[in-house]
Amino acid sequence: MFTLLGKDVCFWQVHKKVETVLKTIKHEKFDETIAASFLCAKTMDEVELLYAPFKPGGKRTLAERSKQLGLEPLALQLLEQKTSLSQINLQSYIKPVKGLKTEEELLSGIQHIIADKISKDRRVLDFIREKKNHPHIRILGSKSPTAEKEDKKAHVEGKSTQNFKYENYYNLNILISNAAAHQIMALNRGEKQKVLTVKIQIPLALKNEVTKIIWDTFFTQRLDYRTYQFMKTCVTDSYERLIEPYLCRQIRSDLSKKAEKESINVFGSNVRSLLLTPPVRGKMVIGIDPGFSHGCKIACVSSKGEVLETGVIYPHNKGPSYKKNADIEKLQAMIFSFGAEIVAIGNGTACRETEVWLSSLIKGGVFNPHHVKYCIVNENGASIYSVTKEAEAELPGMDPNLRSAVSIARRLQDPLLEYVKIEPKHLGVGMYQHDVPESQLKKALDSIVEECVSFVGVDLNVCPEILLRKISGLSASRAKQIVEWRNKNSCFVNRQQLLEVKGLGQKSFEQCAGFVKILPETCTSAGLASTSQEVKKKKVAPSCLNPLDRTIIHPESYDIAEKFLKELKVDPENIGQQILVNKVTSYMRFTRVEDIANKLSSSAEVIQLILDAFKQLQDYDIRKEFEQPLFQTSVRSFNDLQKGQILTGRVNNVTGFGAFVDIGVGTNGLIHVSKMKGRKLSVGDKVTVCVLEIDVQKKRISLEIKL
Repeated sequence: MFTLLGKDVCFWQVHKKVETVLKTIKHEKFDETIAASFLCAKTMDEVELLYAPFKPGGKRTLAERSKQLGLEPLALQLLEQKTSLSQINLQSYIKPVKGLKTEEELLSGIQHIIADKISKDRRVLDFIREKKNHPHIRILGSKSPTAEKEDKKAHVEGKSTQNFKYENYYNLNILISNAAAHQIMALNRGEKQKVLTVKIQIPLALKNEVTKIIWDTFFTQRLDYRTYQFMKTCVTDSYERLIEPYLCRQIRSDLSKKAEKESINVFGSNVRSLLLTPPVRGKMVIGIDPGFSHGCKIACVSSKGEVLETGVIYPHNKGPSYKKNADIEKLQAMIFSFGAEIVAIGNGTACRETEVWLSSLIKGGVFNPHHVKYCIVNENGASIYSVTKEAEAELPGMDPNLRSAVSIARRLQDPLLEYVKIEPKHLGVGMYQHDVPESQLKKALDSIVEECVSFVGVDLNVCPEILLRKISGLSASRAKQIVEWRNKNSCFVNRQQLLEVKGLGQKSFEQCAGFVKILPETCTSAGLASTSQEVKKKKVAPSCLNPLDRTIIHPESYDIAEKFLKELKVDPENIGQQILVNKVTSYMRFTRVEDIANKLSSSAEVIQLILDAFKQLQDYDIRKEFEQPLFQTSVRSFNDLQKGQILTGRVNNVTGFGAFVDIGVGTNGLIHVSKMKGRKLSVGDKVTVCVLEIDVQKKRISLEIKL
């Protein structure tokens, strides 16, 4: 879906650019043939190449200043070989004006115009476009003079800088065909931060090819010696001052666009894995938002996500007034009062210290007889969401810092429900998402969030408005109307009642109906009674429960599903129960999907969807098929690590060059792509790794996956 959307957006952008260009071109050589070429352009690059010969020069360019001096007719005569320098009386053009005072100034002005004309010629530009992927073009990276000065100054002062992050690029020299997306993004970021100097190196062979095509294109007749030497200077000037810089810009632009696209794809894949993290159902959870001087905010949340108690503890306060036992007693009381045995610790500031403190309490038996376990949870975006209007409406009057603790606890209980409240770019599972165009990133991530929400499905009677917005076919206004209708009528009894919601038409219904479910346990008796009365008053959707509304089957396929239930001789009320699962499994041992499709006059795809739905129990959640969160009772230290040590960890981030793994020492280790042994990793995966290298100074851990 996103690919098609991207193509539509790209086509629209090209169309708008062509419209703008056609309105601005005022040139004697512009005709219907060229206009048709513009209208047939499929990419922005094509439009730019077509527009180059007609693009007005800047007022301060050398060529434009020479044109203003009236040298263009003379330059064109020379370029078109209608005359030669030996036939021109340059003395007659000399005037007491800057640029026309001497023959040298005259020739310089003519050279600038000719060089400009050559560089904008369509034939030359077409050739350059063909050659910009030349196999021997290289990209070079080096430490910038600014970074050198900063590091020298810091060394004298006994300080350090963050420039070492780019040390892998200080002597980079690779072919552009071998440049990985993360390398291009790192080079761009380093250049922007003035740590790196980046250059494109054009091979001499390509320079000679471009020069040859210029001579073959413009100079078909024999030139006298003086004119030849002058034109040679013009061609060299055109290439070195205009063509090669243009070619380098085009190459950098292409590399950046490709790298940005790849970065968005990697980030999107990470977001998808994070959103599909399995929920921890039916458990009371204590969320801890760690902190030092301002304390750790704690919140106990019921199995249904209700806030039971909040507070602040100061386990890292070492002052004379610090009461160690008071903090322990506060956490102990919360665990004993509500029976909460799972603690979710946010992975931000003071996470490591809080983990060590909690682990020591568990080891000391402080919470016995409760078997307390903890889990490190991604807290990115929690503080941003906690000060929004949505958070205020959800948790009115609560301190924003305590809302963060609530969010951390709920992220463990139902990650999808909590993470959709946060802008995806703030979820912290990428490396270069802040370096790519905002609009492209938003389109891609919004599409992925919608896909994940639709993939999992929602209970229409308990789903919050913010989650409804992410369902295919539902906008913010439609989601609001659905919640208002639900509040007014107590509940939805069936999917058809969505058509009674103001502003939700047949098309929107068709898009969203398959992704929302009506579960009997969340349908109130008041809702059933009120809808029954409505049916008597006026013609509205039937008020009876439809068991098929519990499934992923779309209403347009209900007739086929009902026929299949009759074929199985099963009551629709058994949907979601083991008896139906057994019946379907038994039936499919002796028949094929295609045979059922022919018998019921349907397609194999629809029948397969119905079969999948009937094989699912009522409490089925597709996220259970993914890796569960990693729970711990003790903590390891960075200093405990040894080369060759085998550890279990959880993938926190995936990039183009490898995967970062939390192995419980406060610093993520890196499995380089060369050490993955062909395995493709996703955020949330549990992995067994071997420690290869430990850099204590830079806090870096190199890992290798163990199969």
